[in-house]
Amino acid sequence: MATFKAIIQDKKKDGTFRVKIRVIHNAGVRRIPTNIFVSETQVTRTLKIKDQQVIDQAENLIRRFRSICNTMGSVVDSMPVDALVKRIKEELRDAEQSWRLDFIAYMLDLAKRMTPGTASLQKTTANALMRFTGRSNLDISEINFSFLTRFETFLRTETSQRGSARSGVPKKGRAVSLYIGRIRSAYNTAKNEFNDEEAGIIRIPWSPFSKYKIKPDGVTKKRALSAETIQKIIELPYTGLKREDVAKDCFLLSFCLFGMNSVDMLECPPEKEGEVVYYRKKTASRRADKAEMRVKIPSCIASIVDKYRDTEGRRLFGFYQSYGNRSNFTRALNKGLSELKGKIGVEDLTFYAARHSMATIACSSAVGINKSVVHEMLNHVDPSMKVTDI
Repeated sequence: MATFKAIIQDKKKDGTFRVKIRVIHNAGVRRIPTNIFVSETQVTRTLKIKDQQVIDQAENLIRRFRSICNTMGSVVDSMPVDALVKRIKEELRDAEQSWRLDFIAYMLDLAKRMTPGTASLQKTTANALMRFTGRSNLDISEINFSFLTRFETFLRTETSQRGSARSGVPKKGRAVSLYIGRIRSAYNTAKNEFNDEEAGIIRIPWSPFSKYKIKPDGVTKKRALSAETIQKIIELPYTGLKREDVAKDCFLLSFCLFGMNSVDMLECPPEKEGEVVYYRKKTASRRADKAEMRVKIPSCIASIVDKYRDTEGRRLFGFYQSYGNRSNFTRALNKGLSELKGKIGVEDLTFYAARHSMATIACSSAVGINKSVVHEMLNHVDPSMKVTDI
């Protein structure tokens, strides 16, 4: 009976190793290359695979090889090793040709089960894949190391597709990592859904993300404002222009309500005995407590809260009556803040700066709130507090 073992040999120019399956049968030895790649950190000094995820992936392939041998019966015993390897490759190729998954359609189907924010990013990523390939379909077998590398280059060179930015502004590095992250998540979900390792059914045997790693974007741009700059925003006189005045007020509301996001501000339910109680949309699906936030309304913004209070009592604020959806509201806020930035002497001013500024000032030596408290206040998910550090 043939024996199989995952091995690695020669290092490639990029510093990685290709995993091969060694076949020993009837005194013959052959090696079948796979699409699994490992780095030096995933192997021992003697070139043995130590990464458990890679070991599991190789074992999945070996189970497929054994399953193919089992279906051939006793004829395997008399086959030369070259004939056996040829038969295995043919079976794998036939299986791949008979089963297809349109990855773009699959991503769009997954989007139907997601929260609005994640679904929007999922659809945006699918649209980017369509622009890159020039078609509306993409077989999952096409996604390999080369494809991902070329797609990343495409994203970094394509101008932003949002609003007036289509005129030539390049995408930001964060957008690139978010798009790739969506593809990786959907790819892994497909493997979990369509592969049955125990039954030896491996419709998606490839693991392109074991080799492909997105290039780091460098240091995150500092978006926090100083306490002095926040004071300038407080002291800005109202212009009588709705977009600018609403943007200023909402920025201060966010700053004083633990960095409340615009979508939560738009959909927040009415206060309860002087407290704002809501479930933070961005992390609600990733926390056992549904990312519940409870914030006492400080007296310094009570007048602003009253100014925009929902007269119908359906929500805390009546912004939903004027802006309709989260995209329109967020866009209006950032446009209004963009018109205010020159008045306070900063190059860039976005709504999210209120959240960053609140957290940074809270952790400063002048205020001295412990980072773990700020981490909880921001309602972050990761226990390592890496996002809080940023």
